Amino acid sequence: MPAQKGFTLIEMAVVLAIIGLILSSGLMMIGPVMEKNRITQTSQNMDQVESALQLFAIRNQRLPCPADGSLTAGNALYGVEQPSGGTATACTVAAANAVIPWVTLGLAENLSLDGWNRRFSYMAANSQTGGTAADSLVYTGCLYRNVSSGSRPTLCDPDGLTPSYPYGNYLKVENTAGTEITTANPGGTPTSSTVSTYGGRAAYVLISHGHNGYYGWQQNGVQIAAAGAVHTYELDNSAYTVANTFVQGPENDSNTANHFDDIVRWRTPAYLIQTCGSGACGNP
Repeated sequence: MPAQKGFTLIEMAVVLAIIGLILSSGLMMIGPVMEKNRITQTSQNMDQVESALQLFAIRNQRLPCPADGSLTAGNALYGVEQPSGGTATACTVAAANAVIPWVTLGLAENLSLDGWNRRFSYMAANSQTGGTAADSLVYTGCLYRNVSSGSRPTLCDPDGLTPSYPYGNYLKVENTAGTEITTANPGGTPTSSTVSTYGGRAAYVLISHGHNGYYGWQQNGVQIAAAGAVHTYELDNSAYTVANTFVQGPENDSNTANHFDDIVRWRTPAYLIQTCGSGACGNP
């Protein structure tokens, strides 16, 4: 019988090494693709959330209060906004727990999550965030365009002025250099000639806590703690270490306190009212 020729151990080792290289390179290529898909899914879900916020504003002339991210399924308030009263100017959920109220908005729960399956954090301008009742957009009628004197409730226009758009001192958004992106109200009391320059800050802020998820809420009601050093800017977008102030900026993947991968969106009251369309939110 002729001798059968097979692979030597060295040849087998070479083949296995080549297979390993092919597999590892394939996995390296899949990783960035999956991450891109998660970012795309986050953007698409944010689009759905913002559309629901717009529809809520059209129906109610206000924004909803946040839901509590620490609650779990089975709780009666799971995914539900929590105002301090029926026509409240403030909300009861602690800022660090504030997430999008998907049940109140009529959204499927999966749309309250980003591409990494963590809740979107959400804050609307309300007097709990450090301002007065006039700085609230969760009060019915405040997110409304004045086309004649007195179209908005008096509480929304405390200075006796009735400009077209709300002019409270709303939510501040900065870049990572500490420069304000939103438009601050000028100092002093507004007058009939200056009030049109007020109201340029954010009506709401919507946040995905990005790839690392630090300070974001999971579906099980557990918040993700930062590993290692405190991530300063990302903490600002959860605990709001500077009252009423949020951070939006480019990704910083450094392993330092300046690491930043949050995805942030915000809109001014005037923008929201204008995009309500003709015949809604006080638009002619």
